[in-house]
Amino acid sequence: MKLLPGYQAANITAFRSSTIVLTIKRCADRFKVLQVVFGKDGSVFVTFPYFRHRTGLLSATTSPATGRPDSMVSLEQGGKVTSHLVKYSHHPTGLALFSQTGKVRSEVRRQSVKLDDQEGHLFTVLINGLNAFSRAQGKKDEGHISPERTVVIVELPPDVGAGGTLKIVGRWHDASRLRFPNPVQSIGPFIGTVDPDGQMLPAVTLANPVDRTRHVLLLTCAITPRLGTDPEMLLFIGGFDPRETMNDTAREAGFLAFRYPAGDADDLKQRLGSVDLT
Repeated sequence: MKLLPGYQAANITAFRSSTIVLTIKRCADRFKVLQVVFGKDGSVFVTFPYFRHRTGLLSATTSPATGRPDSMVSLEQGGKVTSHLVKYSHHPTGLALFSQTGKVRSEVRRQSVKLDDQEGHLFTVLINGLNAFSRAQGKKDEGHISPERTVVIVELPPDVGAGGTLKIVGRWHDASRLRFPNPVQSIGPFIGTVDPDGQMLPAVTLANPVDRTRHVLLLTCAITPRLGTDPEMLLFIGGFDPRETMNDTAREAGFLAFRYPAGDADDLKQRLGSVDLT
């Protein structure tokens, strides 16, 4: 295994809970945007129960082999319509899928990377319009920490990118492979990171509370230039092919994605079909 540059921390502190609620604070307002749920078998689930739009387009799609770093991708390819908010599941075997118990058939799925082999980008969430999410309120949403449920608060600068898109990236790492520029005995759960583009971003460290855990999930939040014209949007991308495939622009690369709300949902449902249980 390649020796990584930098220093290994003696101890990495993480929020260790079965369910972790990520809340975004801006000025006096705070919104619940997603949950990360850790399964006892090591699975990772990402759920979005707080978004007000319920009709979406789910897709197991591919990016074309164009030889270019950017390309157009249609979610109608391999797409299905749903009238429920789904959860994303990534199992230790690498099976990745969208589902919702008792509401949605788990037909939109694909084989991704085994979690023990995964190192780096696990998923991305893009959001327009925080007002479309439930507000954090009451004692249970005030930074509560327990092995069963923890509320994490990430504060955004009030004057940076107010009209932009919120980008949340989840990266999966073996804790022993994380490296830091200076020797540290203990670090976390909030740490500084440098993304592949060289941008410095604060990250929050999450981990499964089971004893055998050796991986951590790093979440970074940043404001990027506005994506699209919709005032309210929730876009998820995950379930990727191996990194060498995703990075090779001369090869098709598969992944899962969803988008809420789905425009022209009735027309899409007629053409693509639905995964809703009836």
